[in-house]
Amino acid sequence: MKYSSVYPEGHSMSLAVGTRFPTEIAVNGPGGPLEWSTLLSTGPLVVAFHRLWCPFCQQATRELASVKHQLDAAGAHVVIVYREDVETIARVCAERGIPFQCVSDSDRELELATDVQKFSVTRYAAFSPRKLIHALRSGSHVGKANSGFLQGRSTFVVDRDARIVYAHQSRTAADIAPIEEILAAVASTSQAGTRDRSGT
Repeated sequence: MKYSSVYPEGHSMSLAVGTRFPTEIAVNGPGGPLEWSTLLSTGPLVVAFHRLWCPFCQQATRELASVKHQLDAAGAHVVIVYREDVETIARVCAERGIPFQCVSDSDRELELATDVQKFSVTRYAAFSPRKLIHALRSGSHVGKANSGFLQGRSTFVVDRDARIVYAHQSRTAADIAPIEEILAAVASTSQAGTRDRSGT
């Protein structure tokens, strides 16, 4: 199955399906720089750019956590990328019980390389209040917005060859990458890997 990039009308993503994810750019976790190559050697990646304070980002992370067993079964590694410093990210992710690798891109190198689009004020706020109520009722909290208030949100699925097989860029603050699309993209990389190993 072939997946196409999903991005706002009138905008393009420099990293669309079929292009290479910039694994040469370092991001940092509590143990130091994340080794992209080590992760890719054992399975595909789900890379999500989130904001710590954003209730919709928290909802998106919970949805990923709810299917962790399926992601684990497919050998997928989930990496959540934030702008804050390593210590703040580690503390908040531990408090929230996020079962994935949370890393810092404080200098925004990876964000810029993947062309994560900044929200306009109009785009950011163009969501139904019911979606915010749902996010808050499901456990999200609205934190203090930082200088990245209008930072966009994107989600990528990357195969073991570092090629993007799925790309979703949020149209509004409440536009979360559908979990079923992420799972399908991850499954497609696993099926492709099985075919490659079997030679069929």
